[in-house]
Amino acid sequence: MVDPYVAGGTWYKGDLHVASVRGVGKDLPKVLGDWYAAHGYAFLGISDMNTYTWPEEYGNRALPGVPTVDATYPFADVLAIGIDHWRPAQTLQAAIDWIAADGGLPVLAAPLSPAKPQSLITVMGLQGLYGLEVYDARLARGDAGGADASALWDRLLSAGNRVFAFAGDDATGVNDPAIGGAWITVLAPTDDRDSLLSSLRRGAFVASSGAEFTSLRVAGSTITAEASPGSSLRFIGRGGRLLRAVSASSGSYRVTGNEGYVRVEAIRDDGARAWSQPFFISWH
Repeated sequence: MVDPYVAGGTWYKGDLHVASVRGVGKDLPKVLGDWYAAHGYAFLGISDMNTYTWPEEYGNRALPGVPTVDATYPFADVLAIGIDHWRPAQTLQAAIDWIAADGGLPVLAAPLSPAKPQSLITVMGLQGLYGLEVYDARLARGDAGGADASALWDRLLSAGNRVFAFAGDDATGVNDPAIGGAWITVLAPTDDRDSLLSSLRRGAFVASSGAEFTSLRVAGSTITAEASPGSSLRFIGRGGRLLRAVSASSGSYRVTGNEGYVRVEAIRDDGARAWSQPFFISWH
């Protein structure tokens, strides 16, 4: 079984889908950095459209900046994580290719956005896609269905694609109602930039719209998850099939070997969710 959380560490909360005045945002990078630092975030990536915003403009020792660019095209938006530049592309596949070739992590942002909806055929045909934004808090303000792409994620995973789940608030300023509405939490040894990026590369993080995992671990063939009080758990496998539901904040699932993958959702009483990364079943 492939366990992305095996290395352990500390959970660090952050967001990589935020815009400043260098893109479509309304606030200076430092103003955004101050807001996220004051609200318990441990890192931030300002992903302005086709523009690199230097982490030194918004980050500090308490809130490291993670290099991120929103590679924006007429056909899609792709977060280029770990990248400090933008390149033109004529297709979504070409955009993914240049980000990966330049050492970044290509993440398809807001795949169900009414402005740039991605068809199932298009997404299923992509090669080298690292991540999918399964929840976008700005979209959720007006289109709850378009904000949640977890069913699309299950289709990708079920087809054998190793794609990781991201979430972001997609905020355009500190007065945006979406700010703080979604994030990722990274399991890393320390919260410096290199450590955070290393954990992102191996899938040691979770996506959240408000719920929180406190522990995810594997012992033999058993996956155990713990979430904050007031949560329930769902273990989900190939095809989006519900493997086990637990009406408590802690629970386990024993792998039989035919699940393909197992991912865990924590669901808070108010409907807020958290998505673990998939545990890929690697034995026969």
